[in-house]
Amino acid sequence: MSLSQPVDSSILHEIVRIIESRRKVPEKVVVKSREYLLTYLEDHQRRMEEALTRYDADRLNMLYGQLASKIKYQLLRRLPARPEPSAPAAKKVSAPKAAATKKPAARKSSRTKRAAVRPKPIRKVRARKAASKAAGTKRRASAKRAPAKRGKTATKRRK
Repeated sequence: MSLSQPVDSSILHEIVRIIESRRKVPEKVVVKSREYLLTYLEDHQRRMEEALTRYDADRLNMLYGQLASKIKYQLLRRLPARPEPSAPAAKKVSAPKAAATKKPAARKSSRTKRAAVRPKPIRKVRARKAASKAAGTKRRASAKRAPAKRGKTATKRRK
């Protein structure tokens, strides 16, 4: 670590959290799945441990304030676990797949068939808007159609 690089605040917060919870000054911390090795300058670590044993919260808070200038940290690199080279990797032989049995499809009601065929009204509106934009014309307010009636239309009966 270069001396000009400031200590990451998340590392400092993690150090303080560990000290408060475990009552011990850590030598390593894990922040964002990375492990850092900590080196405290001068006798700062000893002073913090003293304040912890005396339960001196004021002195400990003062030492927390100096922590950024009294600490160095180094990222520890962990190599991923590798399989042992002595045992050769055997190829796995896959078993033949059983023939898939196809079940007859369940019969759908006529309502679901009709619902699937009908286009959604929002699609019609979008298509109409896109067509009018392409033509460069706008619809007039008086040109709007009346909403469609549901069910059968009324017809006159003869008596």
